[in-house]
Amino acid sequence: MTIVPSSELRNPHDFFELAEACFNEIAQPEHAAEIQRWDARRKGEFGFGIYRGRTLAAFVGVMDLPVRTRSGSIETALGLHHVATHPAFARRGLASELLGFVHDRAARAGRRFSFLFTNKNWVAYPLYRRLGYEDLAVIGRDSPRTERIFDPGRKRPKKNHTSVTDLAHAEALFAELTAGRTGMSVREPGWLTARLRQYKQRRTEVFVDRDGYAVTEPDSFGRWIREFFARDRAAYERLLDRIVATGCKGLVDCYVLDPVLAGIYRERGFRFRYHAYHALMAKPLAGISVRQAFGPRFFWTVVDQF
Repeated sequence: MTIVPSSELRNPHDFFELAEACFNEIAQPEHAAEIQRWDARRKGEFGFGIYRGRTLAAFVGVMDLPVRTRSGSIETALGLHHVATHPAFARRGLASELLGFVHDRAARAGRRFSFLFTNKNWVAYPLYRRLGYEDLAVIGRDSPRTERIFDPGRKRPKKNHTSVTDLAHAEALFAELTAGRTGMSVREPGWLTARLRQYKQRRTEVFVDRDGYAVTEPDSFGRWIREFFARDRAAYERLLDRIVATGCKGLVDCYVLDPVLAGIYRERGFRFRYHAYHALMAKPLAGISVRQAFGPRFFWTVVDQF
């Protein structure tokens, strides 16, 4: 069974066909290069595939994931993305073969852990469990999801104004407010601007205050909050008021990490959800467990998803 790197695929359109078949995703031939251009974690080989006849039958994307351990040191872990098997070749062991290959390759390179995001109701979830992946905390009692529908009223929506300097300040706040946390609390300078360009968003989707910031994403009927950090309650209040003032009909904070913010949402009548299908999973590749290396709480936000 021959495994080929993504840079040696027979035809760039092969990945397009596989992505459409598995994810209902239109992945142009330049899809990988576009992601690699803006995501510093994906500068190396994009992934590996297996052919059956003329068809790219399976694929696993790989990336270098910087993480901070409980000792304070920063190391590189393996991150997996675009794990896919063509429907015509399902249940033939191709995904297991590819995953075993990338795990061995990463272990030889000194990687101690592998991480991936998935969904518990996908057919791949039991496979990951069998291969030694374990669930890390996602949505739960200490990190709920909150949501609220707003009466549109008659007030004219207010525009948000965000400068390049504001984005740099938000990055500095992230570094300050996540100092000492284990997990995905390590980001390259310029990560916020790169994210906006990758997802073709405007600076105005980021709300910045002197003491906090919120990374949001508009939706047809409302707005998602992807990441929200502030130094104190007053900053959370100011930023939340600004977000609501843009005229969103509905607001969802995907992952509330600060109990102070959770208290504000509760006071304002938001609904709370404590369960979810999506999952962050980890697999040890060396002789140390995830808990030993990172402690009981592994930090990440929706901005870190891949």
